[in-house]
Amino acid sequence: MSENIIKQLEGIVGPDHATSKDFELHAYSRDWSYEGPLMPEYIVAPATTEEVSEVMKLANSTDTPVTLRGGGTTTTGMSLPREGGIVLDINRMNKIYGIDEDAMTVTMDAGATVYEVIKYIEQRGWKVSLKPKFGSGVSVAGWTSFNGVGAGGCVLGRVTDFTVGLEVVLPTGEIVNTGSLSYKGAKQFCRYQGTGPDLTGLFMNTFGTMGVMTKITWRVYRIAEAFGMTGFGFDTPEDMQEGVRVLTEANISYGINLYDDEMADIAGLPKAAPWVIHHFVEGWQEEVDFRLKKGKEIMAAAGVGREVEAIPFWYGVEGMTSRLEPSHRTICVGGFHSIGTTAAVMHAYNDVGKKHNLRRGMVWWVINHYCNVFPIYVYNEEEELEKVIQAATDLRYAWADVGCTPDYPGPNPDITHLIVPEYLDFYKKVKMALDPNHIMHRGMSPKVEY
Repeated sequence: MSENIIKQLEGIVGPDHATSKDFELHAYSRDWSYEGPLMPEYIVAPATTEEVSEVMKLANSTDTPVTLRGGGTTTTGMSLPREGGIVLDINRMNKIYGIDEDAMTVTMDAGATVYEVIKYIEQRGWKVSLKPKFGSGVSVAGWTSFNGVGAGGCVLGRVTDFTVGLEVVLPTGEIVNTGSLSYKGAKQFCRYQGTGPDLTGLFMNTFGTMGVMTKITWRVYRIAEAFGMTGFGFDTPEDMQEGVRVLTEANISYGINLYDDEMADIAGLPKAAPWVIHHFVEGWQEEVDFRLKKGKEIMAAAGVGREVEAIPFWYGVEGMTSRLEPSHRTICVGGFHSIGTTAAVMHAYNDVGKKHNLRRGMVWWVINHYCNVFPIYVYNEEEELEKVIQAATDLRYAWADVGCTPDYPGPNPDITHLIVPEYLDFYKKVKMALDPNHIMHRGMSPKVEY
């Protein structure tokens, strides 16, 4: 540990916002994943983009690894320093700059929480796709870089779909703006314009490996006049898959999500059926009434489901942790797949849970015309850690066999070897161009050798 580096960090952000004290290092050595402790050498909490830039210049010149941390709520271990170095805490950067009603956007610092932003825009008559059902720990940068999803996924997509532009500090310290703000005199109102390729997308789903998001602009949408939902119950994954297919092809849903009876048990919900789909709609009242009626007609014609009580259940956060007794935790293994592989994906998740004798639960979304799956396995942290890591590994490989691609795989298992070599080589070239000394999130998947 270099005393010179900590002195320079204190000079950048002030002595109260940089530390190498053991008790503070321990506080940053874990997140909500099953991993840890992994110890940093330094903690630094900048307050401005310029301070982030100076920290990155220092880290790059001294070959010091940098790991970004928002709320530490990730279940992937992404905020843990695998090779020591600096943990860069963005939480002091939490200003919301307001809604631009002309551009229909909201801009905020990376350390603002999703909960704060959602409440802020809702009070002013606007929304994004997510319903605010989780707590106040998730940062905007974390949710954006992990490409979060919400109740309106069929129409609004994921966070990457309504992110308009970014302010980013590159690993070498340069400050860049993507989106229309990249053009002189323009404000941040669109992502795609005639100034070259879409560089906003370069930082999406990279989890901090390409640079530090410092400001983020999202598209916002007026809160609709009316909202409604219908529940449909299914006895088999095959029937459920067909129900999802006919609803999605009809293009009448604002959102489609699913949970299974195992998740209902964990979350304390009624067990209406082995598999329950929620069909959400919003708009003018007449439109909502029509879409709900049409959804029921479509499902009846398909002959695969039955109408059940619809209970708002956006993510299951209420049940995934608070209803578990101490020492019991959950691991989430996410992935993406086509509608036609839904049944195979669900069978694999159940088979792995049964193989390892783990309680489990499923939460799942339709995103535009594909699916995002979020199964959890419940484990006893004191006794079953190795078992749940093996279960996560088994599920990854079972899903790979049916063409399900990973949401962030987490540290275990590392599935770099499953990536097509040509794509991995292209990723490495881009990574090396932006981060020549490989200081950002060393040891994270996908792993590339410099």
